[in-house]
Amino acid sequence: MSSKIDTKNPSAVSKRVKKQSLRQLWLDIHLYLGLFAGALLVVFGITGSILVFFQEIDEWLNPQLLTVSLPVSGTSESDQTLQGEYQSLSSILNAAHDVVARDSTVSALYAPRYHEGVFMVSVDQASGASQRIFVDPYRAQVTGVRSYTADDWVPSYLIDFIFKLHFSLLMGLNGMTLVAIVALLLLISLITGLIIWWPKSEQWRKALTIKFGAGSVRLNFDLHKTSSLYFCPVMAAVLLSGVYMNLNDPFVWVTQQFSPDTREPPYKLQSHPNTSSENKQLIDIETVWQNVLQQFPQGELNAIYFPENESGVFVVTQKNVPNVSRFWSERQIAVNQYSGEIIEVRAPDTRQSAGETFLDWQWPLHSGKAFDWLGRILVCLAGLACPVIYVTGVIRWLQKRRGKQVRAKNNCY
Repeated sequence: MSSKIDTKNPSAVSKRVKKQSLRQLWLDIHLYLGLFAGALLVVFGITGSILVFFQEIDEWLNPQLLTVSLPVSGTSESDQTLQGEYQSLSSILNAAHDVVARDSTVSALYAPRYHEGVFMVSVDQASGASQRIFVDPYRAQVTGVRSYTADDWVPSYLIDFIFKLHFSLLMGLNGMTLVAIVALLLLISLITGLIIWWPKSEQWRKALTIKFGAGSVRLNFDLHKTSSLYFCPVMAAVLLSGVYMNLNDPFVWVTQQFSPDTREPPYKLQSHPNTSSENKQLIDIETVWQNVLQQFPQGELNAIYFPENESGVFVVTQKNVPNVSRFWSERQIAVNQYSGEIIEVRAPDTRQSAGETFLDWQWPLHSGKAFDWLGRILVCLAGLACPVIYVTGVIRWLQKRRGKQVRAKNNCY
């Protein structure tokens, strides 16, 4: 019946042919991107799943380095009470300075993430080498040091190795660019896969489920489509945010074209001394933090990033800030490195454009921290789904290829 109708209606035939050609185009794009970029998706997925819990894993592997015991007072167990007062930030920095290499410059200070955690002080050297010094917050004593050389392509520490593999494939700046490009290609692969998958109105149940008990070909196909489908929103968010982190400046620029009121990141602001250039003097970190606390007493210290040069700013981040957002309670404050004046504040309640909201969501979505444990578990599961998606996709391709070869062979006879 359909062939008779098609014969009488050439336009319907033409429309169907065009539709089939377009579908074949999406299939080809999806296939080749999946085969070549998909292998890296496995790397990104597995390493990303591990990095969702990198702090917990690192602390479990290195408890003496990254955790401390809380000080107690009292002579007997019944009289002992916790004395959980942190030492001053200046004391923490002084302890770190005692063990750093010569000509080192402090780039950042990270606060403990919980009571038994340590401060981490990052320092850089002109040679390109760097160190991370871990300091007991209660006793201002160094618990250990991790050192990195300028040509340290493969880090000696497990979590650092996984980080570098994840965001640069151990290839430095070129690797970061490559990872961002691959992430964009994988986004296209996800979109074309969704187009190919989109079912007719009467086939939604079939498209959304796995038919257990079916043959291996059908089961493999169902595993591929459902793994991709159910984790598609999470994977898309993670891939896009990966582009944001690896190609930050171009990503921000594109966002600003759509949302012109979007501000530059806080670290790009500049400090201007109130005195002459001969008397420029960096204020101490204690003053920076106290100035922030005077204006923003609510919120815990998360990190302080030091100025990158003479015109740079301190960037202080606070975590667990109450009443700013249900999903991401962090505040960023830019501070003049000479006067201690607060230059700018970035937080969910101070955003000035849709572009800023979009940019501020990238890291929380990538790490899963925007939705606390639920978000982290979803990102972890999405990463673990990547090997399943790739392997089932390759099997599907081999099955179809084998089928074509069999049909071609039969046509020869």
